[in-house]
Amino acid sequence: MHAVGPHLQQLEQENIELRNHVARQTKHNLDQALDGAVPNWREVNQHPSWLAWLQERDVFSREKRQRLLDDAVAKGDANRVIAIFNGFLAEAAWQQGAATQQRARQAATGKPIYTRDQIAEMARRRRKGLINDADWARWEYELIAAGREGRVAGALDPETGLVRSVGG
Repeated sequence: MHAVGPHLQQLEQENIELRNHVARQTKHNLDQALDGAVPNWREVNQHPSWLAWLQERDVFSREKRQRLLDDAVAKGDANRVIAIFNGFLAEAAWQQGAATQQRARQAATGKPIYTRDQIAEMARRRRKGLINDADWARWEYELIAAGREGRVAGALDPETGLVRSVGG
């Protein structure tokens, strides 16, 4: 052991240096691939909505998106990392488009369009006693009318069980 000990120590140090070099090179290659495919990825990577989106579960794998991203980064799988960023950007663009459509419909009809979050917030306020019976009755009437008129964003279609578009 005395004879090979220093040699083993040197090999261990070289192994550590080699692993560090490979990790740096993998990160460099990943960054380059992202720069080419998702030019604004660094800004997206800091955005609160991206960070919140990563905490949600992927619709197909049911894994948290953050875990999927971490795994792809650890493996240096640029294609998967790019796909995850593009998935977020596509969903964000769709939501932005839906919000724009919602504002346009609201402007055209003059009637408000409600989101599921707004409805949940009203229910929460009612449970806390912040909305009296008369105001709650008016809200229920308005909400039923909004549902009948297709003015509830993200409402489920009773026939298909799928989320339907506003006005659809």
